[in-house]
Amino acid sequence: MTAQTNDPGATEPNASGPDASGTPARARKPRPKRGAMEALLRITHTLEVAGLAFGTLAVWGVSRDWPQPLAFAVVAALLLATMPLLARTWGWIVSLAMQVALAALTLIEPVWGVVALVFIVLWIYCFVKARGIERNRRAAGLDPRGAPGE
Repeated sequence: MTAQTNDPGATEPNASGPDASGTPARARKPRPKRGAMEALLRITHTLEVAGLAFGTLAVWGVSRDWPQPLAFAVVAALLLATMPLLARTWGWIVSLAMQVALAALTLIEPVWGVVALVFIVLWIYCFVKARGIERNRRAAGLDPRGAPGE
């Protein structure tokens, strides 16, 4: 381990200045700003994937047949695959389609309907809340994709 100094002029090893060999280090690419919609729907998708993972195990334990758990796993994989699309202005439409797919799993396992209902209510809450946050930021003349306080 290296000792940390309190010297404000000291540079960190990962800073964009030259390293020990004299070659300039690569500067980090700034992380893109995420709006409230993207952030909240990403959280919802992540929770749904976790729920689907447990649902897949439960369905496998009950049925011991491949089609049911495979359907749960496919929907979970699609939720993960659609996460990058949430950055687009139309990403919420893709997310809405995934909520329909999540609800359709009730046809395979009826008890899943209760879990799907909870996730869909969470999705609706996050969607409405994100719209309100972005609308308020626009009304205040701020970038709707900015962090709070910017």
